[in-house]
Amino acid sequence: MNKAIVFACSHRRGGNSDRAARLLAQGITEAGGEAEVLYVRNREIMHCLACGYCDKANKVQGQRRCVLGAKDEAWDLFQHFFSSPCILFASPVYFYHLPSRFKTWIDRGQQYWQARLDKEPWIASLPKRTAHAVLVAGQPSGDKLFEGARLTIKYFVQNFNMDLADPLVFRGIDDRNDLKGQETFEAQVVELGKQAWASSS
Repeated sequence: MNKAIVFACSHRRGGNSDRAARLLAQGITEAGGEAEVLYVRNREIMHCLACGYCDKANKVQGQRRCVLGAKDEAWDLFQHFFSSPCILFASPVYFYHLPSRFKTWIDRGQQYWQARLDKEPWIASLPKRTAHAVLVAGQPSGDKLFEGARLTIKYFVQNFNMDLADPLVFRGIDDRNDLKGQETFEAQVVELGKQAWASSS
């Protein structure tokens, strides 16, 4: 699938990170690509049970090595990491970290961490790619404001043989329409979409 996937990770419909996701998709389109925005909040994602099922490499092989399997929509989101050349995230920062449903989905990625650790060919052979992120925080200050979110996304995408580029970050963007109409900010997001697509093509 030669299409970029933008994950919109906010719990709030129509907020700033939703707008950032659409602007990323706009940039990709302007660069000659095709983009799809997927809203994580609309997906049913069960919590990791820490049951150890995905650790049983000798008994469980393949891309659905999770005891929850097809019981929710986590795999429907994960599958894009195996088919898309360009993955992007647009997320708010809540209490110095990612929104809970986004983090719940990331936790379910333990199965891919284990498969990568076991050097299973179906994941070890994934092409090298770069993921991109836009992080938006209402808090206007804080030296480590984005660090928790950045590190979590960084190590999450490593499971799929991706590096995370330095995220584009915005502070003091809180009310629903704070990003809308700020031409400098919006232009930066669109430009990131263009660059992400150009570097993946």
